[in-house]
Amino acid sequence: MTGITFEGETDCLTPRRQELVKEVLQKKNIKSSKVRVNTLGKAGDNYVADVKKITAELENGEAFNMIAKIATNNEITRTLMGTVMLFENECIIYNEVFPKFVDLQTTAGLSEDQFFRFPECYGTLMEPFNEIILLEDLKDSNFEMLDRFTPLTNENVKLILKNFAIYHSLSFVLKKQDPDTFDSFNDKLKDFYSWVGNDPQSQYYFESLETDTLAILDSDNYKKAIRGSVSLLPEHSAKVIKNEPNSRYSIITHGDGWTNNIMFSFKDNVPVQAILIDYQLSKVGNPVDDLQYMIFSSTDHSTRKKHYYEWIDYYHSELDNSLANFGLKANYVYPRDKLDADLRRYSKIYLAMSVLLNTMLIRKSEDAAAMKEKMENGMENPEDIKELTVAVQVSLLDNETVALFKRKIEDLVDSYREFGYID
Repeated sequence: MTGITFEGETDCLTPRRQELVKEVLQKKNIKSSKVRVNTLGKAGDNYVADVKKITAELENGEAFNMIAKIATNNEITRTLMGTVMLFENECIIYNEVFPKFVDLQTTAGLSEDQFFRFPECYGTLMEPFNEIILLEDLKDSNFEMLDRFTPLTNENVKLILKNFAIYHSLSFVLKKQDPDTFDSFNDKLKDFYSWVGNDPQSQYYFESLETDTLAILDSDNYKKAIRGSVSLLPEHSAKVIKNEPNSRYSIITHGDGWTNNIMFSFKDNVPVQAILIDYQLSKVGNPVDDLQYMIFSSTDHSTRKKHYYEWIDYYHSELDNSLANFGLKANYVYPRDKLDADLRRYSKIYLAMSVLLNTMLIRKSEDAAAMKEKMENGMENPEDIKELTVAVQVSLLDNETVALFKRKIEDLVDSYREFGYID
């Protein structure tokens, strides 16, 4: 393995990262003399990591592919984005949480096709400035990522909700069967948004984004709903989530279930399976964290209006189905009336969160690239949050993007009123 040549976009692969790639290939008994490194995806697909496709060319002309999530070595970006914390979270999920979930399912006698499906992790490294996670390339199993500008369909959402239900059920089972281990994850997994909320600089950021959003909206009807949402996000979050880690209903959440963090397989152009990827924002929290995050960030009002209550019913039904494999019932573990109450209790947070997310998710690739470059090269220190705030103002983008953002925020408010979450 010492004779492997790395070609392509290798600047991000430090010698230590290259060693890990070699170790993985050796462990899998894959003989290769050439490894090619290429960028995967476009700017705006991932803000925290550089994502590369690593292809080991084999002697028989075939190839072995891996996906590499690589932490930036830019110190300002690492500080602003909490890079070390987020990479640690994902490493904990792959190295500690998922093996426990596999053990639970195996002990319960589930067949592999009933298991919670996640990308295989080939190796991780958390050494400072060498952080990297090597994962299965799901495209080799015919999974694909959807267009982030296209709202998810009812069929897409149900597949995701089934994944959430199984994932959440395994947390409930772990908590019941091995509470000490579950509690250890509570200590290990860090809540990114609590960390951000405790940073005094972030308050200026939130206030400025809310002001920018209000300037884009025309109608006082919509402005009324948004005013006091994003600017008070840290305050509202602190009140709602302060007791969640010790709640009987807390689980390990995915934390970032928007369109680009879900891949689908299709049969005759119909989605038949979904897989969640990117667990950097995982934490111990409430199940509705994942439900509201996904629904309000990645669907449109017309689809929500038609299917929202059906989706909540479906999630709870699938939670019950999965818990039944372990002799548990959803109405005992997480009663439906509690789910409904939590959806309402968290709604104020996810109104603000959805506005915040959409300031990032609506950006064209060239705009996302410009913003990332500004973060990495245009700021002298991580405390200079005002420069970053200017760089991310939606109102400064092109008319098409501003119109898209405006439509999404109006859609969001319409949905919240439709479901009775705001007046």
